[in-house]
Amino acid sequence: MTDDDFFELLGLTRRWPVDRAQLERSYLERSREAHPDSFVSKGAAAQRAALERSSRLNAAYRVLRDPILRAEYLVRLGGIDLDSNDPQLAPPTPSQTFLIQMIELRERLSEEGSAEVRDEIEARADQAFDEAVAAIARNDMATAARELVARRYYQRFLDEVDAAEAR
Repeated sequence: MTDDDFFELLGLTRRWPVDRAQLERSYLERSREAHPDSFVSKGAAAQRAALERSSRLNAAYRVLRDPILRAEYLVRLGGIDLDSNDPQLAPPTPSQTFLIQMIELRERLSEEGSAEVRDEIEARADQAFDEAVAAIARNDMATAARELVARRYYQRFLDEVDAAEAR
């Protein structure tokens, strides 16, 4: 993936709320213009360029239509990459308090069962996401990143609970 600004690529303003209808219209319009089949008679280089543009458009659409991916993307544009190991771009490390809370939740899961703990984790994940969105609106990317990291921890926990229940 290139460093294209997905908002710019789709002709949208870079901000948290996205008008879904506008996103759809813009994506479809630009996809038609960049479709590789339209460049068959223009040679291999033009087709390759169209394919690359089409791929970038698809990636932009996928990210911007998903609220969680959009939030993570905005944080990345703000200088913090939640998937990076680079010390300059890396996300914040969860606090000891947070990590202890996660351990306590795991202990409660084994004691109380999954339903009660699952509801609490889902609520915490939703709250972390809401706080991240509020931080993005304030352009406070450090707080947004911290909350999105917490949300990822909660989501992994929920995924583990689901996997254990499926066995």
